[in-house]
Amino acid sequence: MIKDKKLKKAFVKEALGNKNYLSYRTDLMLFKVMISVFVFLASYFIYLDFIMSVLAGSLVFSIVTLINKLNVDGKNKEGEKLLLKKTKRNYFLSKIEEINTDDFELLIRFFFHKEGYRNIIKKGRGLYLAEKEGYITCIKIFKLYDGTEVEKLDIRSLLTYLVQGNIRKGYLVSTVSLSEEAENLLKKFNDKFEITIIDIDGLYSLADKHNMLPDDSFYYNKIYMERDNKEKDHVKEVKENILNKNKLSLYLPAALFFYISSIFLPENNMILYISYYFIILSI
Repeated sequence: MIKDKKLKKAFVKEALGNKNYLSYRTDLMLFKVMISVFVFLASYFIYLDFIMSVLAGSLVFSIVTLINKLNVDGKNKEGEKLLLKKTKRNYFLSKIEEINTDDFELLIRFFFHKEGYRNIIKKGRGLYLAEKEGYITCIKIFKLYDGTEVEKLDIRSLLTYLVQGNIRKGYLVSTVSLSEEAENLLKKFNDKFEITIIDIDGLYSLADKHNMLPDDSFYYNKIYMERDNKEKDHVKEVKENILNKNKLSLYLPAALFFYISSIFLPENNMILYISYYFIILSI
């Protein structure tokens, strides 16, 4: 498991999705304190034994701390897998965008060669024929810019070539998605042709399968550097977390809880001050 605090924070953030990391950690801490204080008060008013009540509250505090740690560790492991896969994919995508069309087609030919296809011959622009186990397969490659789509006309041309060559099986390799009309045209001929679409995720899977990606240490360093550059936004993150109106659902119950606690423990001014703090935050 990664022990670096910055990386662990990045992993937990990834597992949380849209939820704020600081909000997640402070909520865990606040609920832990509230539960411990509640157990302390309940124990004190039942048994009227201050020492035993402190021990009971401390025990609950320790148990909830352990539960929270297990929760955070689980998020850490989950986020590590998610962020590592995301970073690998984005890095691969950036490299695909950098290479020219000829090099991209060379890469695709390499993939198919590794998959057992032989006699890969170019028949046109981005169009190849390959042989595997005595069967001829057509490979159509589209290296397009982000924001564009494979159009219906492109699919019609591919289907026409398959019909003329009496070829049933084909692969459509594309860095972008298909237009709705192109997808509908492919579905229309599902019973006549076996066409497999390989998108950017499929290409990434092939690259990973054939060990063409850097070692994981490369991506961990990349994640570390990216998170290090984002530390400057920490002050803004704290401010947005504290002043988030969604926190009212936590601030108001906390203010009420600590205020009531201060009534039962009038000699402890700190609890009263804590209730004032949450009242001010709510306002």
